[in-house]
Amino acid sequence: MDPSRTGYFETTPTTMPVLSRLDVIERQGASGVILAKPSPEDLVPGELKYRLASGDIVRVDVFELVTPGQQEREELQIDQTGNIRLKEVGDVAAAGLTIEEFQREIEVKVSRLIANPVVQVSLLKGQSFQFSISGAVNDTGVFTLERPDFRLSEAIALAGGTLSTTQRVKVIRAAPLDDTLKPVYPEPQAGRAGSSPDAAGDGAGTTPTTAPNIDDLINQLEGTKPAAQPQPDAQPPAQPQPAADVPPAEQPKPGALGMVGEFRRVPQDSKPPVDVDDLADTTPSQGAGAATGGYYFDETTGRWQRGTPTRAPGERPSRAALPMPPSMYATRIIEIDYQDLVKGDPNLDVVVRPGDRIYVEPPETGFLYIDGEINRIGVYELQNTNGRLTLSRFVSAAGGLAPTAIPNRVDLVRMLGGDREATIRIDLAAIRNRSEPDIYMQANDHVIIGTNLTATPLAVIRNGFRMTYGFGFLLDRNFGNDVFGPPPESNPFN
Repeated sequence: MDPSRTGYFETTPTTMPVLSRLDVIERQGASGVILAKPSPEDLVPGELKYRLASGDIVRVDVFELVTPGQQEREELQIDQTGNIRLKEVGDVAAAGLTIEEFQREIEVKVSRLIANPVVQVSLLKGQSFQFSISGAVNDTGVFTLERPDFRLSEAIALAGGTLSTTQRVKVIRAAPLDDTLKPVYPEPQAGRAGSSPDAAGDGAGTTPTTAPNIDDLINQLEGTKPAAQPQPDAQPPAQPQPAADVPPAEQPKPGALGMVGEFRRVPQDSKPPVDVDDLADTTPSQGAGAATGGYYFDETTGRWQRGTPTRAPGERPSRAALPMPPSMYATRIIEIDYQDLVKGDPNLDVVVRPGDRIYVEPPETGFLYIDGEINRIGVYELQNTNGRLTLSRFVSAAGGLAPTAIPNRVDLVRMLGGDREATIRIDLAAIRNRSEPDIYMQANDHVIIGTNLTATPLAVIRNGFRMTYGFGFLLDRNFGNDVFGPPPESNPFN
């Protein structure tokens, strides 16, 4: 008789997810973005293989580079082109290389001046391993990652801390899927076959390869056949030049000419922040509640259903979310409950990786609007400082449903951008009897509580059957004088 009275009213406990996004009217986001909880792999410190970058400062020690019997030491900074300029040697490619690869590169350059060079490279200041933090912290910015076991709680503390009412922290890890998005650095001499003083790579029992002289270069430019160079017994004899203007691939180019206009893409670490192969088998959620509890909106019945939506072959979906263009990054977003983190849950204190972007979500603020068959129509301020506000709780905060309200006729109007809004029908009765998931409110949401033709007659019928309670008695008028005495006599002269 009273549809406005809603609830579960069962003795069996039940749990339901709460939806943060309505897939029927809201976009899922960029393709390739995976929202996940922390995994055990996120707690394991990684083996950081440092690669030099522009701005790093290195110390280079070369024995007998200038003065015989003395060590030549220089502290150099890698410039914007990825090179350093070493005394008596010139430019040496450094960016994108590990310390060992960079030391090998210097040995190749110095071997043209002295035999069996002794080179030692040390990193004084590295800026390649960095992470950024933004959001509700006191000091946003980019910080250097100096330890492989540096954790999220330490990163927030390094940024000056956050609010005690912060609810969520997101760790964003993105890996480029296109080689054009990766940095391009000059190709080092050590990466070419035959240009190293040790072609076999072990540095023992080999003879340095003789660089071509000026006569060979002139012969190549004139289109003549170059003279064969004497080769060690362990190497095959030189082959004739197939093309007059193209030097053989086996023969190294002079350093002054070979580095002009040549670039390479330095391979990334063997373990990138995001495993692209794992993302290839991951399918984005099809329904609004798939990521939070296995629920989707069935447009045929107009209700939320448990499970995964199925569609017959050739069936054309209606009101589906517009597909997003392919992303050039594989992105994994780790969502962490900050309140559980600060309360001592070690499984949420993930290890910060190089290139991570940490976003500390500030409390959501704004305004909510509600009208229709509600007891207190008006505008309410949204302040999610102690937890996010759901639709069911918002209706309670507005005084509850009016007597003529029909809870399965609730409209939710949500802004989708600066100039678009969408409306969806919500069954508040199903939410409260635990058959459909509740929904988190967002800033500028407008809730309209509806009614129908039978609501008013039901309210009239309910009011017509009111019942009273208490104690009383009836006194017959014939016994009035016995109880209260005779009535007073009136004086006609008074």
